Amino acid sequence: MVQTAHTKIALVVNEGHALHHVHDRGYVESPARIPAILRGISQTGLFSRVEPRHFSDRTVKGVHDSRFVTYLKRTCAAVEPGSSIYPYRPPRDLSLRAGYYAIDTFTPLDGNAYRAARGAVDCALTAARSLLQGYRLAYALVRPPGHHAERRAFGGFCYLNSTAIAAHYLSAQGRVAVLDVDYHHGNGTQEIFYERSDVLTVSLHGHPRFAYPYFTGFADERGRGDGDGYNLNLPLPEKITEDEYRHTLARALRRLKRFDPKFIVVAFGLDPAKDDPTGSWSLQAKDFEANGRTIGSLHVPTLVVQEGGYRVRSLGTNARHFFLGLWQGFHGRRPITEGIQAR
Repeated sequence: MVQTAHTKIALVVNEGHALHHVHDRGYVESPARIPAILRGISQTGLFSRVEPRHFSDRTVKGVHDSRFVTYLKRTCAAVEPGSSIYPYRPPRDLSLRAGYYAIDTFTPLDGNAYRAARGAVDCALTAARSLLQGYRLAYALVRPPGHHAERRAFGGFCYLNSTAIAAHYLSAQGRVAVLDVDYHHGNGTQEIFYERSDVLTVSLHGHPRFAYPYFTGFADERGRGDGDGYNLNLPLPEKITEDEYRHTLARALRRLKRFDPKFIVVAFGLDPAKDDPTGSWSLQAKDFEANGRTIGSLHVPTLVVQEGGYRVRSLGTNARHFFLGLWQGFHGRRPITEGIQAR
């Protein structure tokens, strides 16, 4: 016995993600991440595969500066196959302009970065659209991630902000809350919505005094103008217990409840996990399941967009448990799974 169609989670996968593969040493945002997660969630019986559709550039430019989008598209197309360009100083030509549009010096542009990022956007928008077509839960399994991409800047492995683009798309139908549970602060999503009151942004992350991106994510960043009070940062210490994390998540969800959104968009990082190479926390499968259950218990249609998470060995297990919890919290009963035990 399996769940009926719209009690399942709509799953949209960026099949073209592997086009973008940076082989440079230490670049942990690798194609292996997506199949690892798929293996972990594939036997749960919770997902219904939805094929991505293409959306116009207008949806992207509703969030990103058009000159920035044009730069990314043209520059990536001009990079020689097998090559990458990095922002650096002293600059020259393309790298000069990359620095103009970049927030760090370790995220490269290559021939396929834009194509992969654009595919991720289409997947996130398709998953968002599924919420308007009867699904209550949806998952955009994409790479590269997006939440560090600002209105006119890339960085942190991110080129286009799929999470923000999907949230902006849904905001045409009502209030949207973005809950960022990646280990790193989603500076891009914050910057994009910082002066808006129709999209609430809430983030749990490592404190910027030690965690990327270092320059945003402080507790006193509350929004500006119409957005004053609609941005909540909850920076956490380098070492925390599972109970401390859960207590902070509960505080975040109380703010979401007061906002009363029509949709929730979760910027889903798996990098709070134990032994993630980019993080310092120790969340395990049971913690991801408990967190998912708590988010689901809000009973608000929810889109999950994949962000970080780089310990390939544990990605599938942790993702599986998160979605088992999310489904259970939303529907108020344990799911009937196929072929696995939720252990």
